Amino acid sequence: MSTPSAEIAELMTSATRTAVSSPEPIATQEETTLPWFYGWVILPLAIMMMLATSPGQTFGVSYFNEQFIAEFGLSNTALSSTYLAATLLAALSLTSIGSLIDRFGIRRMAIGGFVAMAGACVVASQATGLATLFVSFLLLRTFGPGTMTLLANNTLAAWFDRRLGLASSIAQVSMAGAWGLVPIAIVALIDSVGWRGTYVVFAAIMIGGFLPLVAVLLRESPREIGQVPDGLRFHAAKRKSFSYGNELNLSESMQHRAYWILLISTAVWSLIGTGLVFHLVGVFRSQGFTAQDSTAAVTSVAFAMAATQVVGGILADRLAMRWLLVVAMSLIGLGCVVLAGAADRDMLVLGYGTYGCGQGIKSVIAGTAWARYFGRSHLGKIRGTSLTAAVGASAVGPVVMGVSVDYLEGFTPSLWLFATLAGVCAVAAFWATPPLVSVKHSHA
Repeated sequence: MSTPSAEIAELMTSATRTAVSSPEPIATQEETTLPWFYGWVILPLAIMMMLATSPGQTFGVSYFNEQFIAEFGLSNTALSSTYLAATLLAALSLTSIGSLIDRFGIRRMAIGGFVAMAGACVVASQATGLATLFVSFLLLRTFGPGTMTLLANNTLAAWFDRRLGLASSIAQVSMAGAWGLVPIAIVALIDSVGWRGTYVVFAAIMIGGFLPLVAVLLRESPREIGQVPDGLRFHAAKRKSFSYGNELNLSESMQHRAYWILLISTAVWSLIGTGLVFHLVGVFRSQGFTAQDSTAAVTSVAFAMAATQVVGGILADRLAMRWLLVVAMSLIGLGCVVLAGAADRDMLVLGYGTYGCGQGIKSVIAGTAWARYFGRSHLGKIRGTSLTAAVGASAVGPVVMGVSVDYLEGFTPSLWLFATLAGVCAVAAFWATPPLVSVKHSHA
């Protein structure tokens, strides 16, 4: 009998022979003999895709701001406006990128995505002024939080069904870790090799570290090796019907209220989260505290996210998605209320931690709800619209808080606005029930 390591080697050899597989592979009799679920190999690859978004995430970009301002003689307003414009433009491409994932398959697009992300980091390392910085932001935002996030979530949705909540929570915990560790690594790298060298290191990690593993080990779907989501055997799936849920395209999905509730909730979550993170130091300084004091809030968010992502992942496989959405948006709103009324450091940390709890649950919802509500056949394009809304809204959040400070004498009015928006979404979530359409059954 073949050992698991031998069979991985066989799969790696097969993957090397067929560097890019078709979106709808056909299992052969030889490929049905794998005695364990290959999805547990796919999960770390999806985590790599998520980690690859870090250079384009706000928590990754913000630590370069001081270098950009000093190097190019920019004002904070000019830098923020450039980031805003690049983010909005990046958001416009994500629905089309989702369609390309549906058309060409996850594996082709993942290989291209890592190459593109490495290229974006190289471009950023060569920035010479505001124009090239805009291009750098555009590429980093498009291929980081945009393309790689879509690929990671769609990869998990292809391999997991009943265990999708668990798989998504494990992947999202890795991002909570990145939230806490990547900034430390960035600061250390900037101190040792400079900000340009740091981007070169990121590019090398993409090409030399992540890309080879994904190119060799990533498989398009369980069908390619005679399995189905969650690890049911090929022959077992033939003996009993395995439901893949509704299979709706984008236009069909848009006819259901659940689509719009999920979409708007995602946009509001992104708007609030990016605003709170972008102005984290400013929120603390507005209360008379230092930037060093604000680091406790980062730790609070990271731990809260990690804990609720694990719990949320377990609950996502057991409870109706709308109840989790109610809880997530309520916690996000409550965090804003606590921040609006905070008068000391501990209350500010508590407010950010409460927000982190909501974000942890909402991130699990983002990884599971779209596939379960609307199916996998057109998931790339459907998720692309969600990510377009999220990335677009993420550009607005910091501006709303900035306007609040400049014209309304502090962050408090924007925090109350955020709390109201989250509260409306929490109430709307009660009606976010799955589409009532005929369910199509599919046999692997």
